[in-house]
Amino acid sequence: MRQHVVGITYGEAKTGKTLSMVRAFPEALFIGLPGAMLCANYLGWEPKVLEVKGEQGFKHITDVVKKVDGKFPIVIDDFSLIADVTLANCQRMADGFKAFDLFNQRTYALIRACRESKSHVFFTCHVQAPREVKKDNNVRYIPGTPLIPGWQMPAKFPAMVDFCARVVHDDSGPGWPHVLATGPDPHYIQGDRLAVLPAKFPMNLREAMLVAGFDMPRPEALAWMDEHVEGISKLLAAASDAKRPDYKKVMAHAASSFLTDHSPRHARWVLADAMDRMVLRKHQSNIVADFLSTY
Repeated sequence: MRQHVVGITYGEAKTGKTLSMVRAFPEALFIGLPGAMLCANYLGWEPKVLEVKGEQGFKHITDVVKKVDGKFPIVIDDFSLIADVTLANCQRMADGFKAFDLFNQRTYALIRACRESKSHVFFTCHVQAPREVKKDNNVRYIPGTPLIPGWQMPAKFPAMVDFCARVVHDDSGPGWPHVLATGPDPHYIQGDRLAVLPAKFPMNLREAMLVAGFDMPRPEALAWMDEHVEGISKLLAAASDAKRPDYKKVMAHAASSFLTDHSPRHARWVLADAMDRMVLRKHQSNIVADFLSTY
């Protein structure tokens, strides 16, 4: 197994994508445009932030990735907008298709640096919807991809990473009304080389990577959460056997034991992680049954 993961989440729910990264990697360096990380206040956590300003683009980020090299994870937030900045820089240095050639070179250099780094590196992107392109009386169907400039790069970019998850709306379960989708889809490029996750699962990359066997320690200030997440997830698993599980009752009772000693935002974080851990563990225990259900 790789010692680090390079991945993408893309799609709707801009705030949700960013928050899922903060939950997974609170100790990470978040690289983004000014104001991109204001939403971290939802979790009551202030991450390390490097703002990309002015004419800075992929080349600047590539240098940062090389310098970090395993000291902590890296999240490149709103990569689609940073890509626009980078392309504009390239267009000032070259004309026409040569500008896109330069853009592609800088994209490859960034991915190469991420691959060679010892850090987990994740990108968040907007979505480019599926579309049909007509040329010379022929119609080519292009599936949805992360939103990146270029003719081929939107499809090539996901192929160069370990993990490409699309954010989709789903309010059928408790908590956040979006999930991550990596299962086969005829209309969108997505996939999971971790090979341990259901086709759709909670927007909680930390829990997903724990299932995949990665060590994901929390920062010292949040280390107290682990014991509570584990205990509550077991209570939720026991409650799930009932015909009508009362998850709200289980979590409200559990939260009362630590709510007075910790921030309500951190308490909510614990409860969300506990629910997501229970969901992913139930999937692991049902792998064979889920496989047989396809026949």
